[in-house]
Amino acid sequence: MILGNLPAPARLLRGFATDFLTSHDRAEAERIMAPGYRLSIGGHLFDGRDGSYLPATCAQLEQFPGLCVTVHDVMLGQDCLAMRFTEHGVSTRNPGRAAAWGGITLFRIAGGQLAQGWAEEDYFARKRQLKSGICDSICAPHPAPWDGPVVPRDDATEQVVSQWLEDPAAVLSSPVVEPILAEGPGLGELIRPSGLTLSALVSAGPRAAFHVECHGAYAGGFDDIPAEHTGIPVVLMMAGLADVAAGQITRVQLSADRLGLHRALLDGSRGQ
Repeated sequence: MILGNLPAPARLLRGFATDFLTSHDRAEAERIMAPGYRLSIGGHLFDGRDGSYLPATCAQLEQFPGLCVTVHDVMLGQDCLAMRFTEHGVSTRNPGRAAAWGGITLFRIAGGQLAQGWAEEDYFARKRQLKSGICDSICAPHPAPWDGPVVPRDDATEQVVSQWLEDPAAVLSSPVVEPILAEGPGLGELIRPSGLTLSALVSAGPRAAFHVECHGAYAGGFDDIPAEHTGIPVVLMMAGLADVAAGQITRVQLSADRLGLHRALLDGSRGQ
């Protein structure tokens, strides 16, 4: 029996963040996700709920048996959802060491279930914290993430965000952008962008969430990558949550796969 009167989209997102991930309840994932659920994250596609997505996610939950999800912002649409969050917990591979890492996730809804998702998380920050033993602070939670209005898709919002994404330099340098990262190189220090490939764009009223591949040249931001790698072609996966007012972007919360970029550069360095 479902108690309370939350709208269905809010129940889906709460089911994902709280009842599945924080409570580690696989049965909840099977309830809220379609069997054909697909997730794109870090350049990887987990195609299928039971055969691909759940084994990978449950492996992380086993590594972090006390993992919690703190929700900082949500977008509730009639056919889509998005969320800014921090995952945090202690890794069994690094006993006694905790980490907190942020991200953005967005979903399409079909048939009353999550049908497809896109996400990017700052696993680079998680790796640093587990190595150092010093956990990053966690931003304040949203006071009532599931109680906001559910609003319909907005073509004008999507058009503004889509046009803004046509200028990759602005995406990384605009003062309205709030990168979701702590310590280490900033996104503009890592890549000189030349173009963006849009993977997904969803909206709910004056808000939109997106997932993109940022193509460009490595800018030299990692201390342990040889200097001669500067300038080589790279791809940085990013997900964002944007606010629009009066036809203008007013805020973008942006998460990126710094670890994936770092690993790609390390692999290239070892191959030389």
